[in-house]
Amino acid sequence: ACFCATRAMLSALRSRAATAYEQPRAKKMRRITYHVARGAKKFALGTGSAAWILGTTMLVMVMPLVFEIDREQQLLEWDTLGGQQVAAPKL
Repeated sequence: ACFCATRAMLSALRSRAATAYEQPRAKKMRRITYHVARGAKKFALGTGSAAWILGTTMLVMVMPLVFEIDREQQLLEWDTLGGQQVAAPKL
């Protein structure tokens, strides 16, 4: 007896859900949700592409500059020491 009542309740719930699904307000909400999700996906993909471009640009353009600045700094430090060899600590 309980199983039949549950089956009838599920059937009624399905028919109510089907009519609610076809309401103009529900259709509008589905359309809005679709466009928001599509926009978020495009934004995420565009952001990922921009991050990749920025990262590769940093590697190609900025890192050699950083290495050159570091090399120049080491040369300046060597010049301030008068070209002397710095003794390594003995262990």
